[in-house]
Amino acid sequence: MTVLSGIDYFVIILYLVFTVGLGMYIGRKIKTGKDYFLAGRSLPWWAVGMSMVVSDIGAADIIGIAGSAYLYGLVVANFDWIGCVPVMIICAFIFISYLWRSEAYTIPEFLGRRFNLSVRITCALIWGIYLVCNLGILLYATAVMMETMLGWKIYTSILISAAMVGLYTVAGGLAAVVFTDVIQCIVMFIGCTITLVLGLEKIGGIAGLVDAITNMGDKYANHFSLILPADTETPYPWTGIMFGLTMVLAPAYWFTNQSIVQRCLGCRSEFEAKAAFVWAAILKTIIPFIMVVPGLIILTYNPDIDKADSAVPTLIADILPPGLLGIFFAAFIAALMSSVDSYLNSAATLWTKDIYQRLIRPKEDDRHYLIVGRILTVVFIVMGCMFAIWIQGKAASLYTVAQTIVSFFQGPSLALILLGILWWRTTGIGALSGIITGLLSSTILFFTNKCASEPFFKVEEPFLFIAMWSFIISMLTMVVVSLLTKPEPDEKLIGLVFRYKGRNKNAESC
Repeated sequence: MTVLSGIDYFVIILYLVFTVGLGMYIGRKIKTGKDYFLAGRSLPWWAVGMSMVVSDIGAADIIGIAGSAYLYGLVVANFDWIGCVPVMIICAFIFISYLWRSEAYTIPEFLGRRFNLSVRITCALIWGIYLVCNLGILLYATAVMMETMLGWKIYTSILISAAMVGLYTVAGGLAAVVFTDVIQCIVMFIGCTITLVLGLEKIGGIAGLVDAITNMGDKYANHFSLILPADTETPYPWTGIMFGLTMVLAPAYWFTNQSIVQRCLGCRSEFEAKAAFVWAAILKTIIPFIMVVPGLIILTYNPDIDKADSAVPTLIADILPPGLLGIFFAAFIAALMSSVDSYLNSAATLWTKDIYQRLIRPKEDDRHYLIVGRILTVVFIVMGCMFAIWIQGKAASLYTVAQTIVSFFQGPSLALILLGILWWRTTGIGALSGIITGLLSSTILFFTNKCASEPFFKVEEPFLFIAMWSFIISMLTMVVVSLLTKPEPDEKLIGLVFRYKGRNKNAESC
């Protein structure tokens, strides 16, 4: 346990008061559902880009990325350098244009216009459930840090964190989320950079780090390798990185994740939506340096930590003096708040627009949906707390848990958005068939691997391979079924498909 000094508490309280105050101030201007869910489509590119980065790199990642680096080495950096930057550039210049021009609130709404109501509702339910589950992971990551640093009980930490971040999210909606994320992005980069610099200084720089780990024996021989052999005992063989991460998980995350894309849907123009993705990609190149390397640094101190997720808390407790400890803790809280507020707002948007408005009360005024969105935000923060309590002790690495959950549906989601935008011949029946078969294949692959006894069939953490095969199966199903069913009418595809340019002013939302 680390005892924070008075200056640490001052830094943390100052940060919290400013951030929550800014969010509450922005909340005063929220009058309609469009203001709450899309910030009135008035967001600037620079703010959206910074918001995207801190929404992706949250509290679970500060803990989980370093924890995975502690266990497996520098290969974890591939999740940013290979898994983010290239696909973000592709999304900026190809896919985000169609999503922004559609004027949809959510990706399921866009898919409903492209295909049909069944596709929209299925995707909304999948993503809606995932967003709530991921809230629990983020809250639990926070509790791990607070337990190590402050000695607080897990339950207490979860409840305090949820109450803290829920306050301004309920009040300010997407605008509050994005502009507070700008502050949080700055604080997070400063706090993590300080930890990196002081950690390297204590062990003799990069040379000292390399010497210390290479002298630990064969067990750590590949800790500085970005490419690992196909038969590696880690969850990150080159085959999984290439085909599971680069070809499936990464593009699926950046093309189809509601919490990411929703910010761009709130941009002032199509150009600014593209610029936001490019700016975020530039910032993402820095992440492995300030979050992966600390996991390697703590390995030189203590190679026998029982829980990998304790690597970062242990490091900052050892090296940061008063004042700087408060800055890092503020950075950690920034990462928590930026991710939790993002998932909260996106979950509320999905369930309000795609489920409640479409299926239950379709003809209410915009003010009514604003109230419903705020109520659902409160409901989801409670559900996130419950999931955070349940997930304790379920895996060695929170990062692996998060990736395993998302791998179940990322493959089908990617197949759906790729074929939906790039191939005019994809039909609604084909899309729905692909989603269902993709989910079934993910489930079967997961439990087959879990129950397997032979090494050839069993992988310790198979999420990369699950994503790859479910994507292939889902895409093949969509192609075959689409070719066997009646094409969608041309007028329905205008502005939604690569072949049909322009904006469809007459398109109806399914």
